[in-house]
Amino acid sequence: MTKLEKASVAEMLAAKLFNEREGNNIKTIYGTVTTGTTWKFLKLIGQVVEIDLGEHYISDIGKILGILSI
Repeated sequence: MTKLEKASVAEMLAAKLFNEREGNNIKTIYGTVTTGTTWKFLKLIGQVVEIDLGEHYISDIGKILGILSI
């Protein structure tokens, strides 16, 4: 796991804890890692983190927007 992926996971865990304390039952937290031209997507479900193995490039903006619209 890269440094940026670790930082994104930390933010996702913080969002999960915040929502739990506020009484919000959010089952899935989404995250992204981007350099601006390369994108990678993450998902936190419970205590399990899923990291998209593929990288998505800004030249394929339609695919990135499709993923973000989920």
